[in-house]
Amino acid sequence: MTKHGAELSDGWAIASEADEVHELLCASDAFVAETYGTPLPRRNRESTEGLVSAEAVHILRQEGVAAGMFTLTWKPSFTTETDFFPHTDKPIYMQRLAVLPDRVTGGELTGLMCVRRAMEVALEYGATAIRAETNPDLVNTVRLIKQFGFEQHGPVLAHGGVRRIYLQNDLGIPA
Repeated sequence: MTKHGAELSDGWAIASEADEVHELLCASDAFVAETYGTPLPRRNRESTEGLVSAEAVHILRQEGVAAGMFTLTWKPSFTTETDFFPHTDKPIYMQRLAVLPDRVTGGELTGLMCVRRAMEVALEYGATAIRAETNPDLVNTVRLIKQFGFEQHGPVLAHGGVRRIYLQNDLGIPA
């Protein structure tokens, strides 16, 4: 594992380059939209810069390339009322899970590594649960997240033609 400031080494690091993060995010979004026939999400470059500045973006470098990433924040990125989540003292929110397209199609385990690392970091931060929002039509993403014990809470909601589900993993900590 790498630490902040060692972004050129392979392994995990806190991202420091917003351009690299935004490029990976957009490449992943384009791949997912093409694969599933879903609308391409609109990404806010300023949001990316803010998340990188807040040291909330964790990036996996493989063979010198940014291959995967996720973001963890204490505030949800979604504005939907989520009172359907079970109570937990200190939830953390995983968002912007992104994998370089050739690391998806090449049979790589990069997505698995990202979710596993997000759970490890959440525990290191003292979170009692990790929550996520995703489109249920992205069946491989949903399957991946559920493999790690995430459970759906609440109904499928639609916002602006895009469907959303909300998932939580209690990180093995009793409620």
